[in-house]
Amino acid sequence: MFTDAQLAQYEEQGAVTIDSPFTTEQLDRAEAAWDRLKKNGDEPYEDPDYIEVIQHPYFEEVAKKLLRAQAVHLWWGLAPHERASAKPPYANSRDQWASGCHVDIQATLEDFEATPRRMRAELWFWLNDVPTHRGAMRILPGSHRSIMEHWSRVLQPEHKAQLPRVHGLRPAPVPENAAAFPEYIPDMGVPPWTEREPIPVVARRGQILVLCSAGLHSAWQNEDTVPRKAMGTSWVATGVPCGLPKNQRDAVMAFLPKLRSKLRSERAHIVPDNFDWLFESNYQPKWAETFLPS
Repeated sequence: MFTDAQLAQYEEQGAVTIDSPFTTEQLDRAEAAWDRLKKNGDEPYEDPDYIEVIQHPYFEEVAKKLLRAQAVHLWWGLAPHERASAKPPYANSRDQWASGCHVDIQATLEDFEATPRRMRAELWFWLNDVPTHRGAMRILPGSHRSIMEHWSRVLQPEHKAQLPRVHGLRPAPVPENAAAFPEYIPDMGVPPWTEREPIPVVARRGQILVLCSAGLHSAWQNEDTVPRKAMGTSWVATGVPCGLPKNQRDAVMAFLPKLRSKLRSERAHIVPDNFDWLFESNYQPKWAETFLPS
């Protein structure tokens, strides 16, 4: 169900929405698990219906194809994600994009085009419909390639060796209290990044957004009366080292062993049994190649 044409769209645009094999009954159980987890605040690995979702082989097979890899494992488990209803007056689209657009992953184009791909496979599993007005994520198609090409040009070899890493960056102006300041993503061409027109990523219940968050994207206000319901999961090719800030790395190292203990024995391999692939990459020390020009 993840076709070569869809893979090509992901590589060109940085995002593609695909169908999943989940039945209506399975989706009902998954959504009920989402509702319970949001209501009770329990750990996801304690819910058996959540476990049935995360250990479904489809996510692993999509990640293998996406990452050009014979073997993959979870980078992060399946977390319930909500975009709650916003209250009017609503912000206009230009302001939302200018204040919210960012990247999560820093990688070079060589990382993206490697085999296996040195990139995080990010899969957003939608548990209800995602029309435009229900907080559909906005993306700027193709921006991932321009930005990764920029990192390929400007980063020192010792810094390229520390990629891919989760390292949130945004175009100027960057608030001085932002973790990355004074690092930023320079404009490439006209108009500036913040003045371009993103597209909403709409989807039907049960579909999966395959996202490359090395490109510009943004959360969006939900103007509907019901929340947008998602489960987010990410994967990496076995043997590819990845960087996370300390607090996120600590959380992954605490979460994954507990998740692994709940999986069926034949599915336990999707959680790594060690963390030699996960290095600490914080916002200090700064990399001067990423500073604002001043």
